[in-house]
Amino acid sequence: MKRFHKINIMLYVLFLALLAVSCVPKEESMGNAGQTFIKLFPDGYNMLAVDALTTPQTGMLFEVRRDVSNSADLNSASTVELQYDVDGSILKAYNDGLLAVDSTSQLYDPLPTDLGIVSPAITNGKITLNFAAGEIGKPIKVNLPAAANFDFSLKYALAFKIVSVSGTGKLSEGVGKTIVCEVLAKNKWDGVYTVSGSFVDYVTAAWVGYYPKTIELRTIGANACTRYDKGEATDGYIFDTDGAGSLSLFGAFTPAFTFDASGNVGVFNTTTDSNAARNRTAVLYTGDGAINKYNADKSMDVTFQLSQLNVSPILRNLITEHYVYKGPR
Repeated sequence: MKRFHKINIMLYVLFLALLAVSCVPKEESMGNAGQTFIKLFPDGYNMLAVDALTTPQTGMLFEVRRDVSNSADLNSASTVELQYDVDGSILKAYNDGLLAVDSTSQLYDPLPTDLGIVSPAITNGKITLNFAAGEIGKPIKVNLPAAANFDFSLKYALAFKIVSVSGTGKLSEGVGKTIVCEVLAKNKWDGVYTVSGSFVDYVTAAWVGYYPKTIELRTIGANACTRYDKGEATDGYIFDTDGAGSLSLFGAFTPAFTFDASGNVGVFNTTTDSNAARNRTAVLYTGDGAINKYNADKSMDVTFQLSQLNVSPILRNLITEHYVYKGPR
């Protein structure tokens, strides 16, 4: 009986040992371990946001990384060749993808060379990166002489593709080979805001305000931003026609803001009304109770009106809003 008991114990111990070995996670030796990979970081898309200044700025678009697996690879050399999107095919494919998701998407335009120069320099449509021993990353930057000169009605981007690797390393199969880099100029008022407020229409009393709103202030100049209703995806002013959530907006009424060095806020209209007899536009209200200030804590108070020539009164409503900064867009 004792002998039988010992054998059972030995078998049980052997079983536990085999079970423990079978539960050990497998090493990453499925073709990846021990290799050095070249990759874009990030891949696919990145955004560089700069200030809308008249003075030069430099920012990083993306990085080409060399993920080395051992000291021998680290102490060797690699050469990576990037192709600039000379024919626009990378940017077109990206724009087509945006349109497939949302047909109203604003598409990207290539950043002109007079607005930004890539570093290292693009030569014959390519950038050649030489990784010396010990190097694991190469930044691709853009030098912007005056981002305040951007056409703020456009969205700018630069696109690239890794086309070859020589020396140590090979292209990573886990990330994409192309990248679209948006270059966005922002002034200091640009961002996402939560907005509370009030709306009174003197022509149709049943119309009331629709708050709170999520509003994006979008740079359109060194000292100006459009007012974009993020929740309703429009530059127009959204109001409630019956107090029960039946929303509407005024055609050709697209208020935007200007800012001066003292924090004073102005209002203007970004569209021209095609109906000359109506001629809707935005007007700053400066009467009793108006503040019209952008504050040090990035909050803003502003009161404005819709001017419409073919109604009485011509200044047909009063809109008062308080903006609280939530973060960058």
